[in-house]
Amino acid sequence: RHPIYECQRRRLHDGQGGICWSVPARPIDAAVEAHVLAAVTPANLELALEVLTQFEQDAAERDHQWQLQLERARYEAQRAEHQYDVVDPEHRLVARTLERRWNEKLQQLQELEQAYTTAQRTQRLDVTPQERQQILRLAADLPAVWRAPTTTQAERKELLGLLIKQIALTPVEAPQRQTRIHLLWHTTATTDLTVARQRSPERVRTPPQVIEAIAILAVGRTDAAIAKALNAQGLASGRGRPFTAKAVAWIRHHYQIRKPGSDRQVAAGTMARADGRYSTRALATRLGVSIATVHYWREHGVLPAVQELPGGPWWHAITPEVLERLRTHIRRVPVQPTAFDPQHFLVEGAL
Repeated sequence: RHPIYECQRRRLHDGQGGICWSVPARPIDAAVEAHVLAAVTPANLELALEVLTQFEQDAAERDHQWQLQLERARYEAQRAEHQYDVVDPEHRLVARTLERRWNEKLQQLQELEQAYTTAQRTQRLDVTPQERQQILRLAADLPAVWRAPTTTQAERKELLGLLIKQIALTPVEAPQRQTRIHLLWHTTATTDLTVARQRSPERVRTPPQVIEAIAILAVGRTDAAIAKALNAQGLASGRGRPFTAKAVAWIRHHYQIRKPGSDRQVAAGTMARADGRYSTRALATRLGVSIATVHYWREHGVLPAVQELPGGPWWHAITPEVLERLRTHIRRVPVQPTAFDPQHFLVEGAL
């Protein structure tokens, strides 16, 4: 099985399941690895540390300005306190005015101190001389450490995270089919890379008679039943292998061979389809819960569901009785997946 990177916006935002697009992970990983190992050299890191030193000097100047503001705010608060202390208590109107002014100055001082604390926490970039030397030594050793057989993928990912804050992938179709890789370094610098994105050869490999047979068998049969029928007919995949349910599902997805009722337009609605199954969005709408809650229930066995296409919509089998039980639970308890008891709804014969 080859690792891939995939966009799951459809699953997370519209509840229909499926992925926006996917790309093999290995070319992406190789491009990022090559660029990082080439970029992280002692000379480049020395330059980066010089830039970091300038950042530290700028931060010190900003800190000085903060101290001046804090000193002024403390002075004004102390002055307001002194004015309140010396006023004659019999002058109540004046006393109330001075007390209000004192409280305002104290509030301003408190807000300024909180803002300063936040700025200190988010803007500190101090690097000690010892850390500076460790970073430079790492630059010399990084290629060897990265390629060592004892270094795990998790450790490589951790090393990468020390240098790069975020990686974003974007498909590019013209003028060439590519994947754009956008790197955001922790220094706030950015780098754009591109790698070629191959077209799937599946259309060429799948025999036309197999595609026709699947289109006929798709009506009223599961993918497992379709695979069994294809194998019984002596048909094989383009690679000469027998069919499995997953292989059939992938071919249907690739050639857009839909089963009746599996269309995404139906999945986007709020009604059950002909066989009584609800899409994720429809069930969430009818119950008044989030799409994430329905995903949670399905993944924890509360709601049986089928996915007829790889990456396609999930369809939930739910009877009116179970639907009412879910509604009753939602009315009684705030919707929090961790407080949900699946066994309460797994009544024999109910689903």
